[in-house]
Amino acid sequence: MFKLIHYTKPYKIVFLGAILASIFFGLLSTTRPLLIQYAFDHYILNSNIEKLLNIIIIIFIFLLFEALFQFVFIYQSNYLAQKIIKNLRANLFDKIISFQVRYFDSNQIGTTITRLISDIEAISSVFSQGLLVIFGDLFKVCLIITCMFFVNWRLALISLLFLPFLILATILFQKHMQKAFLDVRKYISKINTFVYEHIIGMNLVQIFSKENNEFELFKNLNSFHRDAHIKTVLYFSIFLPIVDVFSAIAMGLIVWYGSIQAINTQLVTIGEIVAFILFINMLFRPLRGIADRFNILQMGVVAANRVFILLESQIKQENVYDSSVQVNMWTNTSIVFKDVTFAYKAGEPVLNNIHFAIHPNDNIAIIGSTGSGKTTIINLLMKWYDLTFGDIYINENNLSNISIQELRKNIGIVLQDNFFLADSLMNNIKFFHNISDKEVYNAVEQIGLEDFINKFPEKYNYHIGERGNGLSQGEKQLISFLRTYLLNPACFILDEATSSMDPFTEKLIQKAIKNITKNRTSIIIAHRLSTIQDANKILVLENGDIVESGTHKELINLNGKYANYYYQQFI
Repeated sequence: MFKLIHYTKPYKIVFLGAILASIFFGLLSTTRPLLIQYAFDHYILNSNIEKLLNIIIIIFIFLLFEALFQFVFIYQSNYLAQKIIKNLRANLFDKIISFQVRYFDSNQIGTTITRLISDIEAISSVFSQGLLVIFGDLFKVCLIITCMFFVNWRLALISLLFLPFLILATILFQKHMQKAFLDVRKYISKINTFVYEHIIGMNLVQIFSKENNEFELFKNLNSFHRDAHIKTVLYFSIFLPIVDVFSAIAMGLIVWYGSIQAINTQLVTIGEIVAFILFINMLFRPLRGIADRFNILQMGVVAANRVFILLESQIKQENVYDSSVQVNMWTNTSIVFKDVTFAYKAGEPVLNNIHFAIHPNDNIAIIGSTGSGKTTIINLLMKWYDLTFGDIYINENNLSNISIQELRKNIGIVLQDNFFLADSLMNNIKFFHNISDKEVYNAVEQIGLEDFINKFPEKYNYHIGERGNGLSQGEKQLISFLRTYLLNPACFILDEATSSMDPFTEKLIQKAIKNITKNRTSIIIAHRLSTIQDANKILVLENGDIVESGTHKELINLNGKYANYYYQQFI
């Protein structure tokens, strides 16, 4: 809760405005029963119509000011809530995009979406309907009790007779509600994760005809979520009548005792009885409201704990913008892997003490069977994962001292799996970069992709669906290649980027690869050996070890692993 309060600091004036509005609203609403008591005892019973009219006018004016302060309070508290969650959501998303890739390997995307959307909305209720409203209700309760004792201490004691029982009921209610709300939040997260995963993988669900099975799983999750909500409804259904019964009994006792005293001893006036009936209504309503608000507060606190766990997570990229060194001469870039060992899971190494050097403007190819560690080398070079042991150097500068921004600005990479916007072909090629249309046209011409672009119905204005729907895998890779080519990177990496291309498209891309890798340090990972035969050096990986190294001709003459791969593809 104190962490949430920290986010109110930039909006102290708004926060104080809401507090003051709540105080004035409480003062004015508490004054009304006192004015009605005075009207009964001095004007109504004495049939003084003229002065009764004056006090009615005063009550009406007070009601107008009550409405004004209530408006200010509601507006300010909701304004504060929206401002806070705007900053909190921005901070959370900024944190999420700073996470290393390994965070997304081990955490469900649907859960992260729940933190960013549902949990943040629950936090907004803490300020719009919880914390400030609770303060206002508690202030009003204290004020009402004070006024009760001021008006008539005997009636005050009778009115508060059931207060300890109500407090006990509230504590028990809160204890059970907290567990129910934890279950509600848990199943919301599970439903979000389930829906996200199944929408993304809907084609596989339908391919294997698992619609009915998955629907049954969803129904079960939905039922658990419903049951958790029904528990909260059950607890409310028990608690609220208890409050109403205590309120009704207290009013009955006031009328009974007050009437006897008014008739027999004159220790109680009719005006005081009326005032106490109003006071009891005003007292028990905030008490019931406080219980409701505590539930909102609990949901918000549960959500906030989850959000702050994410915000305080240390799984983030270091040196995104700052670096202790600047890499000079990116156009003549050397890369050295020195005794590098890495494991995604402890005790399961993927790379075993590998060592190799890439000289400036060399074109290096890496091949190997699935799981041999090829892509892991790229993951470490791009700082998507931290090294377990060893060092990587770029132009003799340790990779750990190079900022991520500088590194990724100067190393262009084309992956096997690519991300696409639900937008035009042109915007997908530019991909948020400040690139002119003319530069795109020139790049397309240089690579020789005019026919590829012209085959789309609206050419550059062709609309691509979400996740690249409407494009083949080969077309996606061509667009990704063009996207990276436009950035003119100092180093170039192709990670299985020709795996989904037909022979014609592969020839097209091979020509472009020769152009872009000329006078540029480059790394090509490929299963298709036709892509890498002209490489300066070819590294063959096997179970995380470099088992062979040399040119295409040297490795063929060696007649080892590489030669075996080659003969399988071409003979």
